[in-house]
Amino acid sequence: MFASSSYSLMYNAAMNLKKLSSKLEELQSMDESVVTSLYALSSRSLLVLLLLVTLSTVALYPILHSSIIFWFLSLVILTGYRLYSAYIFKKDPEKYSIGVWYRKFILNAVMTALLFSTIGFIFIYQVDYYYQLYIVAVLLGLSSGSAVSLSPDIRLNIGYAIILLFPLMITMLFLEDTPLHLILAVSLFLYFIAQVTTIYKIYTQKEEFNTLKSEHMLLHSLFKNAPLGIFTYSKDLEILECNTQLGSLFEHEKETIIGMNLNTLPDSRIVETLKHSLTQGPKSYVGPYTSLNNKHFWIDAKAFSFTDTANRIVGGVGMIEDKTKEHTALTELKYMVQHDVLTGLLNRRGFKNHIENLVNDIKHETFFSILFYLDLDQFKSINDSLGHGIGDDVLLIVSKRLLKLLDEECIVSRLGGDEFIIVIPYISEDRNIANQEAQEFSRELQDIFLDPFIIKEMQLHIQSSIGIVLMEPGYTNTEEIIRHADLSMYQAKIANDHISYYDSSLDKQQKDLFLLQHDLAYAIEKNQFELFLQPIVSVKEDALFSAEALIRWQHPTKGLLSPDDFIPLALKAGLLSKVTWWVLDNICQHISQWKKENRWQLEYVSINVNAQQFVENNFAIEFLRRLKEHGLDTKDIMVEITERSLIDNFNNTQDIINELRRKGVKCAIDDFGIGYSSLSYLKKLSFNTLKIDKAFIKDIVSNPEELHLVSTILDIGRQFNYNIVIEGIEDKKQKELLLALDSNLRYQGYHFSKPLHADEFRQAFLK
Repeated sequence: MFASSSYSLMYNAAMNLKKLSSKLEELQSMDESVVTSLYALSSRSLLVLLLLVTLSTVALYPILHSSIIFWFLSLVILTGYRLYSAYIFKKDPEKYSIGVWYRKFILNAVMTALLFSTIGFIFIYQVDYYYQLYIVAVLLGLSSGSAVSLSPDIRLNIGYAIILLFPLMITMLFLEDTPLHLILAVSLFLYFIAQVTTIYKIYTQKEEFNTLKSEHMLLHSLFKNAPLGIFTYSKDLEILECNTQLGSLFEHEKETIIGMNLNTLPDSRIVETLKHSLTQGPKSYVGPYTSLNNKHFWIDAKAFSFTDTANRIVGGVGMIEDKTKEHTALTELKYMVQHDVLTGLLNRRGFKNHIENLVNDIKHETFFSILFYLDLDQFKSINDSLGHGIGDDVLLIVSKRLLKLLDEECIVSRLGGDEFIIVIPYISEDRNIANQEAQEFSRELQDIFLDPFIIKEMQLHIQSSIGIVLMEPGYTNTEEIIRHADLSMYQAKIANDHISYYDSSLDKQQKDLFLLQHDLAYAIEKNQFELFLQPIVSVKEDALFSAEALIRWQHPTKGLLSPDDFIPLALKAGLLSKVTWWVLDNICQHISQWKKENRWQLEYVSINVNAQQFVENNFAIEFLRRLKEHGLDTKDIMVEITERSLIDNFNNTQDIINELRRKGVKCAIDDFGIGYSSLSYLKKLSFNTLKIDKAFIKDIVSNPEELHLVSTILDIGRQFNYNIVIEGIEDKKQKELLLALDSNLRYQGYHFSKPLHADEFRQAFLK
C-alpha cells in the first residue's frame, strides 16, 4: 500500500515537473553574461569538486579498489580540463564564439554529472548499507552545491540535478535488501522536486531583481540626464530631490532648490497644479512663469502623485519643460501670418479673424459698427513712374497717419496693394448717431491726405476713395460685409466727393453689370454690334476731312448702348480685344466697299485702341495683316490711343507704336490734357494728330480763362507739329471762338453732326 501511494506521489510530482519544464523553456535565454557567469563560478567550485572526488575515493577504495581509482582519474582529468577552459575563457574570450564556449561548458558539466552519477547506480550495489548512505550524502551534497555554481543557467542547473539524482532514485527503488529503500527513493524524489522548485524561484527572483535594478537604473538615468527639470516634493509641497536640469533651467544651484517650499515661490501659477495633483490625479500647466531671478519663461509643467507600499500618497513628481523658444517662434509666426510685412498692420487673414471675433461678440447684437474701405487714387501711377520703393514709402506714411488718427479700440488693416480697411467697433445702438459718426470720421480720413506726402524731397499729393458700410447689429455674414465694402469703395471712385455709402441699390447695380458683362460675351456671335461714324471737319469751312469709327451695342432688352456703357466691362472681362478687332474688320469692309464704288473721299478713319491691347502677341503684325486682307493702305486707318491708357502702359507699348508708325500707320493721342505728364509723352512719341478732350471746350463761352487754356494747349500742339482736332463742339459760338484762335483746326461734335450709322454716314457724306 505504501509502495502504491509512493508511486502516486511521484507521478503527481513528475507532472508538476513537466509543467515547470515548459515554463523554463520560455524563461531561459543564452547570452554573453550567462556564459561569463558560468565560467567565473566554475573556477571556484571545481576546486571543491576535486576535494570531494578525492575524499570519496579514499572512503570507497578499501571496498572498490581499482574501480574507484579509474573513476577518480577520469574525474580529475575532466575537472582539470574544465579548469583549463575557464582559464582560457578568462584570458582569451574571443578565441571562440559565445555559442561555442557555451556548448563546451554544457558538455563538460554533463560529463561531470554522468561520471559522478555512476557511483549512485553502479558502485552502490557493491557496498553495504553504511557506504550506500555515504554515496547518497555525496550526491545530495554535490546536487546542492551545483545549485549555486550553475545558477546563471536554470536549464543546465536542473539538468545537472536530474543526471545526479534520477539514476540514484531508480536504483533505490530496486535495492530490496536495503532497509527503507522505498522511503529513501521517495525522499530523494521529493528532495529533487524541492530543489528544482527552489532553483526556479531563485532564478525568477533574480530575474525580477535584475529587472527592477534595470528599471531603477533607467529611472535614475532619466532623472539625471532628462532634458526636463524633474523634482519630487512632499505633501507639504517641500522639494525633496531634483535633477541638475531643473537648476540649470532656472539658474539656481541644486542644493538651494532642495528643501525649498513651493508655497514660497513668487509666481504661484504653477503651485496650484502641483498641489491638486496630490488629490485629483495627474495635472498639467502650460503658460507663462516668472522665475526667482525674475526671468520670464513659457513652460509646460506636469505633475502626478506617488505612493508608499501601503498605497498612501506621500508626495508628488513634477516635470517642467522650457517651451520659451517654441512659444516665441509660434507667437512670431502667428503675428507674421496675420500682419502685413511692410506696414505691420493686420493683413487680409488677420482682418478676417478680427471681423469674425467682432460679429460674434455679444455687443454686436445691439450695437452698430462702421467699416471704411479706403483705396488710394493714382497709386499705380506712382509705382510705375517713381518706382515701388516710393510706393512703399507712401503706404508707410498712410498707415502711420491712420494709426495716429485712430484710438486703441479701432482696427486698421492693409488688405494688399493700396487698399486699407478701418473698423470702428460698437459705435452706438442708434442708427442716426452711427451715421453721423461715419460722416464725421470719413471727413477726418480725407483730411489726412490734405498735407502732401514728402518723400525724398518730392511732394506728392494723393487722394483716396472711401467706401463706408454701416454694420447692422446681429448681422454675422463677414464675407457679405467685405463684399459690400468693396462695392461701396468702387462706387466712391466715380463719386464727386470720393465717398460712397453702401446700400442695396449697389447690389442691384452690380448684378445688372454682371448680367450685362455676361451678355457682352455673346454680342459678337449674335451680331448685336453696330458701326457708327462721326465726321471730322475743318473749323473754317466745315469741309469733311475724316471720321472717327464708333461702336454701338444693340442690346435685346436695354436698347442702343454707347461705348461708355460697355467698354469698361469689356476691358474688365478681357473682351476688349475682340471688340477692337470687330471694329477694325467692319470699318475695313466699309472702306473697301466705298473704294470700289468710288465713294471714298476721306483722308482716314480713326479707330480707338486701348494701349493695353498692344501687349498682345504680334499686335502690329495682326493689325497690318487685316489691312492687307481688305486691300487697304496703312494711311487709311488712324489709331487713336487715349492719353491715360498710353501713360499706364507706355514702357510696354512704345516699341509697338513705333513699329506701326514705321509702316505708315498714323497715330493720335485721344482725350489729350486729362492725363499726366502730357508734355513728356508729346516729346517722346511724335504722333500725327492731337485730339483735345471736350472737357476743355464746354465752358469756353462763359469762362474766358478756359479759352486761354485751350489757346495754350494749341500752342503746345503746334510746337510739336501735330494736326489738332477739337472734340465736343456743341454750338456755333464755341466754333467761332476756336476759329478765332486757329483757322486750321479740325473738329467733331454735335454742332456739325452726331455719330451716324455707317449706312447713314455713306448716304449723307459719301455721294
